[in-house]
Amino acid sequence: MNIHTLAETDLLWPSVADFAETCSWDACARMATFMREGALNEWQRVFVAEEQGDYLGFCALVKSQDFPGLAYNPLIKWLFVGEKYRGKRLSEKLLETAAGYAKEMGYDKIFLTTWHIGLYEKYRFEKIFEKEVRDGYIEGVYKKEINQSKQRG
Repeated sequence: MNIHTLAETDLLWPSVADFAETCSWDACARMATFMREGALNEWQRVFVAEEQGDYLGFCALVKSQDFPGLAYNPLIKWLFVGEKYRGKRLSEKLLETAAGYAKEMGYDKIFLTTWHIGLYEKYRFEKIFEKEVRDGYIEGVYKKEINQSKQRG
């Protein structure tokens, strides 16, 4: 199994967007749209787990745009692992790869938002607050220190 770090110019980019479009979670289609619209800046990336040409899961590391006036960067988005590949620690491997990349970019922490309770704590994320996203839907905002002294904005 390989985890690829993708920028828009990578050859796998279109096929990963196609994979995201067909995933069982509705947020995956938003990731596919994000990828197809070329919405990445110079450091944002998609991380995809692949084995023998099959995509197993993915996540993205992006600049936060959902928190006006607050800098929760970089932000993990769209962490997804296909149903038949769950239970094999792929989420952890994807998160570690994204965190390693963020560290290389000079960040000392990463963030994510989720409605899951108890899922990301096992990966050493800590909830820092909750926010209402829409229509009473609440998400937790989580942070993980990645042991770097310098942070980019």
